Amino acid sequence: MNVLKYIHSRTQIDIDSFDPEAALKGGPYGPWNDATSNPAEVYSQITDPRNATIVKKAIDISGQIHTNFPGVSEQELRVEVVTVLLAARVISFIKGAVHVMANPCYAFSTGKVIAMGHRYNKIFLHIDPTFDTSRIIMKVPATFEGLRACRELRKAGIKTLATTVFTIEQAITAGEAGCISISPYEDESPLLGLCVKAQKYYEQHCIATLVKACSCMSMDEIIQLAGVAAHTIPPQDIDTLRTMHLSEAQLNSQSLFKNDAWAVGSQKRRSYIDDEVRYRVEFAAAENGDGQAKLFQAISMFCDFQKEAEWKMTELTVAV
Repeated sequence: MNVLKYIHSRTQIDIDSFDPEAALKGGPYGPWNDATSNPAEVYSQITDPRNATIVKKAIDISGQIHTNFPGVSEQELRVEVVTVLLAARVISFIKGAVHVMANPCYAFSTGKVIAMGHRYNKIFLHIDPTFDTSRIIMKVPATFEGLRACRELRKAGIKTLATTVFTIEQAITAGEAGCISISPYEDESPLLGLCVKAQKYYEQHCIATLVKACSCMSMDEIIQLAGVAAHTIPPQDIDTLRTMHLSEAQLNSQSLFKNDAWAVGSQKRRSYIDDEVRYRVEFAAAENGDGQAKLFQAISMFCDFQKEAEWKMTELTVAV
């Protein structure tokens, strides 16, 4: 059995790229659902010579609209505008939403994350007044401040995804905040189990938030997560999965969602969104403190790419 078809029959597959050629390929059952990005992906796209025209357009537009957004530097705005242009280019090749990430340097500021959610919508509508803003999802680092911002954005009709999720405490709070989905970072085995645990928690308590896996390190890990609600996969991994064939019995035996060893019993409902002290104490203790450390590491990595993207856009502005 073709492995990509097997996974796609059990899980919504999203493409982890804003590359239109990758999105255009689609999957075995038609276009991919969502297309996702982060500062590393945006940096990769703006340094690609094939995107010189989009970069130039972003520089021009940010100069024109900067006075509309006095609370943000022009360096940051250039990156936001180019992100929107890249998203707008790819959306015609997918069925669902484009995911644009909040500036990770805002991760500990509820107000700045809220402002950025509204700003993204305005930039999309400036570029295309007919753009369907229900197809925009902003990825927000799952700090307590970020998740509080997600709750306020939901009230304004702006969709969010909680990213850099490493613990069940983050997952629970994201569900309370009304995030459309969460993205546990599946870079090691214990976190594969978090996908199962979080998805079962949401199902047991009738929470609409979906689990969207990401950042798997191998084909085996991707196969293990067949059955997760959604999975955002890089184009190169999708191409590899297209060529793989295993029996259905082999595939079923690997799926964590069909494996009794990963079975999750009844989970007591917990609440953190209005109890900051409880959240911080229990999150800090989760996974012997590893969850908090991994969150800070992930945010730091994304901040590095954010700054690289800003510097590159500034360099290209001077060149223009």
